[in-house]
Amino acid sequence: MRLLNTMLVIVLMVLSGCASTEANKERDAMYTFPDLEQVNSIDNFRMDGWESVDKYSVIVDSRPRQSYLLILNGGSNDFNFAQGLLVTSSLGKVTAGFDTVSTVQDPMIKSQIKRIYKLEDKQQKNEIKAKIEAFVDKK
Repeated sequence: MRLLNTMLVIVLMVLSGCASTEANKERDAMYTFPDLEQVNSIDNFRMDGWESVDKYSVIVDSRPRQSYLLILNGGSNDFNFAQGLLVTSSLGKVTAGFDTVSTVQDPMIKSQIKRIYKLEDKQQKNEIKAKIEAFVDKK
């Protein structure tokens, strides 16, 4: 009986792992934008402003009229209510897969930057925000 219970627990753990992996793959596909220019890093980064899009993405403004979409590995509901955003960098360079984003209220809760997309103008910024906001209806 004990062996059966142990095997049942293992099977349930494997199945829940598969379900979360499948959800991650689906989310990863949703947050891939082939029509945008993907960059590995932002050089000479100075945050000039930012806005939350959803719990997996934020848009940061760097320099006048230059915006970037940051896709994050981990989601955070705090972005919608944050008073400030913290983005790590090394020597003024923000790099995907290395740097993180957190809020001023909870600086220790960090989300790693998975991908960075360069946004060309305000129209593209608004289009991508609308596209991401439409994801909520699909979830």
